[in-house]
Amino acid sequence: MDDRILVERLLKREPEAQQFFDQAYRLKIYRACCHLLGYRDSDAEDVVQETFLAALQQLSNFQFKSSLYRWLYQIAIYKCFRVIRKRRRQVAVLEAEMETLSAGKALEKDQKEEMERRNRELAGVIRLERDAMGDPCKTLLQKRDEEGQTYGQLAETLKIPVGTVMSRLARCMETLRMRLEKRRKGEVQ
Repeated sequence: MDDRILVERLLKREPEAQQFFDQAYRLKIYRACCHLLGYRDSDAEDVVQETFLAALQQLSNFQFKSSLYRWLYQIAIYKCFRVIRKRRRQVAVLEAEMETLSAGKALEKDQKEEMERRNRELAGVIRLERDAMGDPCKTLLQKRDEEGQTYGQLAETLKIPVGTVMSRLARCMETLRMRLEKRRKGEVQ
């Protein structure tokens, strides 16, 4: 169906046009999102849904300077990058929190030894919770924390895009944080 005709029919809210619109573009947009966010990323479906909602809301402003697919694609890419930026901020905050936990201040010898003992315990608990998470989080966090691999090295080692590494790492860190919080509250033995 021609883009102009489809847009006109969509603006009239014809169910057949909406169904055609969905069938013609949803899978393509989903694949584009997966390419940026990672294969089967849980956020990819959300981004696709947000893309279609935004497109339908702004459809009256579509000027036919590009194809309808290209317009949807641009909306989806913008929304994917918003997700990636949000994940980067989350990873940075989590890394800062972990750094703060492991960094000791100039304390008296007894206090310093106590802090080191607690840090060893915390590191042991973190390893225990990380290992209980299973793959791919266990492998990803192990390679990053114990082997010191960068995002690029992880992507190369695991043969996945850097964006996927970042998104998986963000989800793994969030899961680990939640597991540690439950443990701290005594919800997990």
